[in-house]
Amino acid sequence: MLISELTDSPSTLPGFGARRAQRVRRLGVETVGDLLTLVPRRYEDRSRVISLAEAAQYGEGLVHATVVDHAYFPRGRQRTLKILIRDEGSVASLVCFGRNFLAKSFPPGTDLAVYGQFSLRYGEIQTASFEAERLVDGQTVHPAPGLVPVYPLTDGISQVQLRDAVNAALERWGDAIEDEVPAAIRSAEGLASMAEAIGWLHRPPSTEHAERAIQRLVWGELFVFQLRLAQDAQRRRRQRRRPRPAAGRTLAAPVRERLPFSLTADQERVLAEILGDMERPWPMSRLLQGDVGSGKTLVALLTALFAIERGQQVALMVPTELLARQHARNIGVLLADVDVHPALALGSMPTASRRELAAALGDGAVDLVIGTHALFSESFAWANLGLVIIDEQHRFGVGQRERLQERGQAPDVLMMSATPIPRSLALTAFGDSEVSTIRELPPGRKPVRTHLTRMGNEERVYTFVQRELEAGHQAYLVYPAIESGGARGYRSAEEMHRELQSRLAPYRIGLAHSRMDDTERAATMEAFSRGELQALVATSVVEVGVDVPNATCMVIEHAEVFGLAALHQLRGRVGRGNAQAYCLLVYQEPLSDDGRERLRVMYESTDGFHIAEEDLRIRGPGELQGSRQSGFLEFRFADIRHHMRQMVAARERIAELLRDDPDLVHPDHAATRRAVDEARERQPREETS
Repeated sequence: MLISELTDSPSTLPGFGARRAQRVRRLGVETVGDLLTLVPRRYEDRSRVISLAEAAQYGEGLVHATVVDHAYFPRGRQRTLKILIRDEGSVASLVCFGRNFLAKSFPPGTDLAVYGQFSLRYGEIQTASFEAERLVDGQTVHPAPGLVPVYPLTDGISQVQLRDAVNAALERWGDAIEDEVPAAIRSAEGLASMAEAIGWLHRPPSTEHAERAIQRLVWGELFVFQLRLAQDAQRRRRQRRRPRPAAGRTLAAPVRERLPFSLTADQERVLAEILGDMERPWPMSRLLQGDVGSGKTLVALLTALFAIERGQQVALMVPTELLARQHARNIGVLLADVDVHPALALGSMPTASRRELAAALGDGAVDLVIGTHALFSESFAWANLGLVIIDEQHRFGVGQRERLQERGQAPDVLMMSATPIPRSLALTAFGDSEVSTIRELPPGRKPVRTHLTRMGNEERVYTFVQRELEAGHQAYLVYPAIESGGARGYRSAEEMHRELQSRLAPYRIGLAHSRMDDTERAATMEAFSRGELQALVATSVVEVGVDVPNATCMVIEHAEVFGLAALHQLRGRVGRGNAQAYCLLVYQEPLSDDGRERLRVMYESTDGFHIAEEDLRIRGPGELQGSRQSGFLEFRFADIRHHMRQMVAARERIAELLRDDPDLVHPDHAATRRAVDEARERQPREETS
């Protein structure tokens, strides 16, 4: 039986009961399998009994002593018990905060084994953090001497209760635990069996065995996760093979000729990778990532033209109406006089326009549709949807993306991200997709100059902004809060909009935040884009969807509270034209260690890939770019910051395994197949962004 198949409630264990089972759910323990994979916080070495004097010297240890008396001392309105114990050479006090009931458990004359943290206080040896148990014939009943696990606890659950429950589960199921990792792979990687690992996790003969147990859990988790992705990708390729239509028209040439520049070497390379995928007899699944301004949208357009040349329709899905309109406007310029029929699909479309678009999609009169979530509409029946392009992919849930893909007959899928993803995250989260990366920025782009300044020096900041406005440029001023009055006292967008209207007069200042009506916010941002507003005061809603080449100044106040990804995206809103651009990060002291690190990274680098790696190092995997996606990264044991080597090793072993046994039908792989099927069933079908 696999660990994941041990689905009995812990309440079935002797002496545990329904009440305790309910309490341990707060620790994430809902089944016996969860209990057996509960990783101890640490281990206490109870292999050697020491004296009270040694315990005070070392600060911690196991002592055998006899209760000689009880005493009480006042603490507020209550009295607190002190149990006085003696060994052959010393006397010590067990200070029983909240545990006066121990007076009945351990009356004078009781022989005890006490493990605790001892120190000299008030002229005596004391411990307030201890576990004590009666000695019977000089021996403890539980736990056995050696390394003893210390588990995370919750209210109403003690270490002894958890240890008893784990031991009962081990006695009942420990020897029957099967392996999700095939024996041949375990042997090649030097891994313990799962039964050994679970035993060592809770009863380790040594610290080395405990470490090997945890590494085995890490390896198994990564193995099943990666195997599921690889097998799903393999199955899609096999089940969805279809002939590829030949290209008819040549549409890309006039678009390339209209460009005032040539594609960079990186753009040409990733375009070749994408078109190579689209020639294969199975659907493409590829992530295109590149820094802000690297030219991903142009690559996506050329990809779309390739699909249209073959008589297919293309859907370009974006997260906001503003971004959809921006893409439609820019693409419209490039497609002037080109035999392509684009359309715009927005949630705010009038009913008549929606019906008209639905009819055009159904009869194939529209080749390219740029839209928001409106593309999910059941009223849209596509004649021949062949390519789905998802911009800012992390802002869409997995289920949303799948619903759009289901509109066609296994269309190719190109996901795009302007937030670079570290290699370890890309391997994990997009293990069933290929990844293309644009690192090279178009020639002539000047790096944005970043400056740090403390709160209190804002006058210099606003003077600098004024100079940029006087030079005919535009500026963003970003704040973490919409309105004032929050507990943390952050400056707010509404407050600063009122103040800056007079401070930056006579220039026109707009306001944009998430609580505004969508139409009003879009109108404000469009006005800023057209140059009718010289400055835009906003929250992080401007992180995506505004392309204003004339904007040269980004001010972010309370920059210490923003994440690195958000700071990098906000900085990427400027520097899109030929003029030198600036980002001013205004921070409030005192800074946390993480806040100081984030500002240091932003000051020292404009490389989005380096920033993404630093973000992973500082913050941990967390939620991929702020979005929980299909269980990605929600590992119980693995941490991809530290376990990249194991993940790569698992992928290599999986490639060999599936090459020899793609459907895992060999008897040696029966448990592996069950583990993957079970993991697939646990995967949420619907996630929201």
